[in-house]
Amino acid sequence: MAASDLESLSEFNDSLREVETLLAIVPLQPLGVGGVAAQAHDRELANAVTRSSIVMLVSHFEGFVKSALTELIDEICEAKPPTRRIPEGLLELHTRGRIEEIFGTEGPERIHKTRRLFSAYASLWDADRTVNPQVLSAKILTRQFTNAKPEILESVFGILDVTDVISQIEVHVNREIAARGDEATRVRVEAKLREIVNRRNKIAHGDRTEKPTPIEVLNYITFLKDVANCLAGVIKSRILHCCSLR
Repeated sequence: MAASDLESLSEFNDSLREVETLLAIVPLQPLGVGGVAAQAHDRELANAVTRSSIVMLVSHFEGFVKSALTELIDEICEAKPPTRRIPEGLLELHTRGRIEEIFGTEGPERIHKTRRLFSAYASLWDADRTVNPQVLSAKILTRQFTNAKPEILESVFGILDVTDVISQIEVHVNREIAARGDEATRVRVEAKLREIVNRRNKIAHGDRTEKPTPIEVLNYITFLKDVANCLAGVIKSRILHCCSLR
């Protein structure tokens, strides 16, 4: 199955059309045409549309990442491979939560949770045991993804034994840029992701000085689409690895 077959990627591409539809509201005539009142109205409308577009775009992208991670867990639970195929970081993440629960309780409840840790979760560390779908949880993994900043992506994909996800994205994004005939515009993915998320956060928290242009928003759409395509390929590769029964 190709990366494009991920349902999460298809849904993200559909959501981009929503952002593009919103962006189409921006007045087509150059600002400065018409009376003072008309110019002020057009300027306010353009700012409102582009600001809203940034917030919507980043939210859709972060939703895509969470959905893709959920697809990974769902595929593992359906295939029920031996636990040796599962990244140890993912096993540790699930086990850690149960250990933390034990130390947050006392008396009979602590005893019950300790017994459950060994009866239900010990099997995760038996390399030849089949994965128990009732033990793995997509929510536990997606909770680690709090925003689309590069360090968060690195951390979450590190759990899946992907140690160079930003580097992979950078190679993919710049290859796509070159394919579009714009080799002079090389992108530093880490800086671009941080820029987009920071602008979204400022807008969402009421900073009215952030006024992205329509061209900037369109460039962000293209960039995040390229990033999503790369991440979909990474997730698909992890699915193929984890779901092997060998």
